[in-house]
Amino acid sequence: MSIIEEIKKKREFSGLPDSIVERVADIKKDDVKESRALLRKYFGVFLTNRIFKGKLLADEMLATHMSSKKRDYAEFYEKIFFEIGNVGSVIDLGCGVNGFSYNYLRKELGNINYIGIEATGQLVEHINKYFSSEGFSAKVIVGDLFNVENVLKILRKQKKERVVFLFQVVDALESLERDFSKKFILEISKECEKIVISLPIESLGGRKKFEVQRKWLIDFLEDNFKIEKDFEINGERILVVDVKVKNKVP
Repeated sequence: MSIIEEIKKKREFSGLPDSIVERVADIKKDDVKESRALLRKYFGVFLTNRIFKGKLLADEMLATHMSSKKRDYAEFYEKIFFEIGNVGSVIDLGCGVNGFSYNYLRKELGNINYIGIEATGQLVEHINKYFSSEGFSAKVIVGDLFNVENVLKILRKQKKERVVFLFQVVDALESLERDFSKKFILEISKECEKIVISLPIESLGGRKKFEVQRKWLIDFLEDNFKIEKDFEINGERILVVDVKVKNKVP
């Protein structure tokens, strides 16, 4: 049995792309226990039995998921898109259960074109069932964000003006490859008009505020693009970035 097969014997990791599992195994020098611990931190920690069974309503799914339970999505999307202008499509990278908030997004933007990319196959299946049951023309696909060319192909097919969501994704990317976020943002900026980045400023339980300000990321964004909005809401810092306004070419 390969190291990938051994790691994926656990149900919570069975739906992950092999490429992600292989990357983590390389980082952890093929230690199965350590590899699973890292995967659980960013991909498996939110997959409770209730989510696995997929029998919760959309709002219950959002309330169960640790990264979304504190969000008031009506206020969240209103603050993000206030005075943003025309939006043709939303591409939600590393979307987690965020697809279950599509109805709130639709109330803010109308019947917006939405596509999510998520590594956890179980979530993708449940979200797409929800879209189908509600008659929404939206979808989520299984994907690995480290396959940048595939992400770019998807972005190229979407309707302009394209807004990319990176909600609580940066830390996960950095845990697997340092400074990958900078390269990733530069690449996807070629095929979208705006990027909305969410950064946690509290622990998942809300008991501890983080001291890390991620100055490296803010400096990078300010050097290369225009930060249109920068605000905090319910334990998150939100950055709305216009990637077509270049301050400095690296």
